[in-house]
Amino acid sequence: MKSVTGGPGRLLSFLGLGLLVLIVISGPACQKTAPTPTDTNVAKPAAPAKPAAEPNAAKPVAVEPPIDKMVATVNGKTIGEAELNVRVAATMRQVGAQLSRYPPQYAAQVQKQFRQQTLENLIAERLLDEQVIASQIKITETDVTAEITKTGAQQRPPMTLEEFQKRVEAQGGNFAQVRKEFEKGMGYRKLMESLWGDKIKVSDEEAKKHYDSNVKDFEKPEQVRASHILVKTAPTDPNTDPNQVKAAAKTKAETLLKQVKDGGDFAAIAKGNSDCPSAAQGGDLGFFTRGRMVKPFEDAAFAMKVGQVSDLVETQFGYHIIKVTDHNDASVTPFEQAKPKIVDELSGEKRNGITKQYIQMLKAKAKVEYAPGEGPVTLAPTPASKSPAAGQPTANPPTATTPAPQPAPAPAPEPNAAKP
Repeated sequence: MKSVTGGPGRLLSFLGLGLLVLIVISGPACQKTAPTPTDTNVAKPAAPAKPAAEPNAAKPVAVEPPIDKMVATVNGKTIGEAELNVRVAATMRQVGAQLSRYPPQYAAQVQKQFRQQTLENLIAERLLDEQVIASQIKITETDVTAEITKTGAQQRPPMTLEEFQKRVEAQGGNFAQVRKEFEKGMGYRKLMESLWGDKIKVSDEEAKKHYDSNVKDFEKPEQVRASHILVKTAPTDPNTDPNQVKAAAKTKAETLLKQVKDGGDFAAIAKGNSDCPSAAQGGDLGFFTRGRMVKPFEDAAFAMKVGQVSDLVETQFGYHIIKVTDHNDASVTPFEQAKPKIVDELSGEKRNGITKQYIQMLKAKAKVEYAPGEGPVTLAPTPASKSPAAGQPTANPPTATTPAPQPAPAPAPEPNAAKP
């Protein structure tokens, strides 16, 4: 279901206590965080990663840090260029792939809009900081620890507080800073709760109206769950004859297929022989829809019945032995089942609306000054000269306003995309 929430970007993410932390703790490339398979030995290949830096590259010479340029002031308090640039860079990392589909000049304009929206969010944070102090809201260390513990428990897989901290630090994050961000977000949320009150309640009639108006969002496409055994055909030694490697791989795959057909334990054979990372799970790839896997694999999997084992299926990765373990027909989620999520999202939309109005009121009363060259930017219409690549889903260009997550942080996004 598409999100129905909206609001002033990263600022409102603090009210939900989710976005920043999820960026920091999103799992390593090999971790699956949802049932959708992301194995690069089955899924459509992703764009190649940039080569790692040379291990013996010269280290940069230390220089004096530049003076932090003022970009705006809020009631006399400065917002510096360095803080703004850190925020913009984090946003650009999230939308860089989308921007690559459009002409460079348009991408540059979008980045400029991101910069201004991020600055507006920083201004709003300063204003809320003042109100938190004026309201004498106190968030204790115990409160912060409890909230982080709760957030860790909601990840996939769940994490203890210690595991949460290790994940943050392993990815170069500063756990003390993460705690400060939690503290700030909890203060904002406590400030706003008194304004939200009953205004954020969602009636059954509102929920049903949204459901009826967006039925397509609740349609579930056909899904298959499968396990596989992969024997790669790519030579590991450039001096090896690829034809010989492929012939040897086919012989091995045929031997493994016979073991499976003779009643061997598929999961055990996959664990001991498959060249795919999914071998650790007995070859299990979880559920996937059409378009997620390379076509020969997809065609075979969706043509099979539950419990059936395929003959050898050749793809660009090698030879596969596929076993279908489950199948879900296309369906529509009934209203009663979809209702809790609809209510949650519509309530979030109301929270964001009230929060946005409150921030606008604070800003109207505050003294906000911009440095020369800073200020609102209007985004040009989406260029029609460059469309997404053939076979790619059509996507709207990224915008500077990020939908706010709900009070309970959502699971971390999948680290690997199945499509390029």
